[in-house]
Amino acid sequence: MIFLAKVINTLSNLLRSIALLTMAFMMFFITAAVFSRLLFTPIIGDVEVIQLGMVVLIMCGLAYTHQVNGHISIEFIVKKFPNKAQYLINILAQLLTLIATLVVTFIYIEVAFNHKNHMHLSTGLLEIPYYPFDFIIVLGFLMWGLEALLKLIYSIMELFTSKTIDG
Repeated sequence: MIFLAKVINTLSNLLRSIALLTMAFMMFFITAAVFSRLLFTPIIGDVEVIQLGMVVLIMCGLAYTHQVNGHISIEFIVKKFPNKAQYLINILAQLLTLIATLVVTFIYIEVAFNHKNHMHLSTGLLEIPYYPFDFIIVLGFLMWGLEALLKLIYSIMELFTSKTIDG
């Protein structure tokens, strides 16, 4: 269990680093694009590059956000329930997150290979192919699902080992 947690946390932190680097790149790129427009030599395709950067930024940040409980939650309502109900709601939430992310992951694997092998979709101006970003989406949702799996396991362990559970 500890090995699984270390692997998932390491991969989530790696994706977090990629997201942070992407955000820094986007910041400098947007600055350069704005100044280049002021100098009447705009960067061609700047909007496309930023849009694709947003895909990388969001997808690489999902797992880390789940790891640090950064997603929107309804904790203020759940805290009003008895402890056992709180554990069960947390388990259900993690299970539903795991199922949803794995469904999206497996559907998007097919989409990515379809874009790579058959559709050959790309951006309009720079003709950057979409399929590498499809695989980033797969990776982002897969890692989010693995973080949910890890929290699901911890929640189940907590349910059975907690001494503060109500009758």
